[in-house]
Amino acid sequence: MNLIPWYIAALGAAIMWGIHYPLIGHALKYVSLPSVLVITVLPLFVLGPFFVRPVLADLQILMGLDWGIRALILAIALTSLLGTVFLYLAIGGKSATLAAVIEISYPMFVALFTWLLFREVHINASVVIGGALVFAGVVTIILGNR
Repeated sequence: MNLIPWYIAALGAAIMWGIHYPLIGHALKYVSLPSVLVITVLPLFVLGPFFVRPVLADLQILMGLDWGIRALILAIALTSLLGTVFLYLAIGGKSATLAAVIEISYPMFVALFTWLLFREVHINASVVIGGALVFAGVVTIILGNR
């Protein structure tokens, strides 16, 4: 399914977020958080008509799933919205750079929730060491920039 290697996609995502966060900080100086949220989803309105067929097919699949699986899939909408709101509040409250550096701690939460929700473990010694260093960096940044 992937058209490019996963690590190229990950680097592309990092570059796009690197552009996105300062743009959000700039926008929040001029317009409200709700307006920035609406601007963020504008591409979905433009591209939506091109995806009607697969979305309708997936809706049929979704309706056939039990409620537990369905709830976890639908939770994507809520977690995406809340994550975006918290990120934009952090950017607007301090800066895109500091928000991004603190937000980079999210892999620790990915590991935690992957285990809590799905009982999957993707942790080894390098992940633990790296996570501890990231956490130490987050604490350092928060204490130095209150």
